[in-house]
Amino acid sequence: MLKRLLPRQDTFFTLFERAADKLFLASTEFSQLLQHLDNQQHYVDLIAHHEEEADKIAQNNFELLHKTFITPFDRHDIHELTSTLDDIIDLINRIAQRFPFYHLQSVPEEVVSLSHLSTQASGHLKKAIYCLRSLKNSADLFHHCNEIDRVESEAHQVVLAGEKKLFQEEQDFKQFFKLKEIYGHTKLVINRCQDVANILQGIVLEYS
Repeated sequence: MLKRLLPRQDTFFTLFERAADKLFLASTEFSQLLQHLDNQQHYVDLIAHHEEEADKIAQNNFELLHKTFITPFDRHDIHELTSTLDDIIDLINRIAQRFPFYHLQSVPEEVVSLSHLSTQASGHLKKAIYCLRSLKNSADLFHHCNEIDRVESEAHQVVLAGEKKLFQEEQDFKQFFKLKEIYGHTKLVINRCQDVANILQGIVLEYS
């Protein structure tokens, strides 16, 4: 009887997976935005929708955590994982929301490359989160986390090259600061994916 009254533990994993799906979609749409600046509002709206859905998922997870007596792993880890995933999608949305008043007609190829790397990182993070349901998947989870580290290292080099070119070639100060901000925020998305990967690895190591 008591077991039937308690929320199912696998609901947490389902919510994590749904949040990871939304993150990957938002990251993909942001990359598309950069490649289709003539239709940017379409992608801005899509990203905003994903962010709204992600907020609902996070709220559901917090509510579930509040009323669940026995959790699948440490309550602090569940809270941190939920919060950090939601923060990444919020960050993507904040970047996208700037575009309607940036009036950018084009962006450097390094910015587009960085957005592709952001999508790669979120894709690996999604796969890692789908591995979280079972410790039998720990090797795959660690593989995807290592891939996020690799992507972050590559992104670091892209940012260095892009910002160097920006300092050397961009004469318009407004354009300079717009692009500098895009570089910084997009790289931060990848860094935050790395943060979540570290949380996942910590959870697996603690319970393996």
